[in-house]
Amino acid sequence: MMNRYSEGENPVPDRPDDLTLRLLAQIADGATTAQAAAACNVSESTLTRRMQALRRAWGLDNTMQVVVHAVRLGLV
Repeated sequence: MMNRYSEGENPVPDRPDDLTLRLLAQIADGATTAQAAAACNVSESTLTRRMQALRRAWGLDNTMQVVVHAVRLGLV
């Protein structure tokens, strides 16, 4: 079945997929969104959508909170 998610995107990111985890690790290491997206060969829009999905799923307000939460969960 085909859906609107590409590159194995996980529409319900309670447990982020590998690409999202790589993006989170890049940001946690101090990369800008542009740098993180480039390092993972995705667009900044893809990174932004994935961070927004995590914010919604985890009930957080910003990307920094998402990164901190991922670190606390041991995902990054």
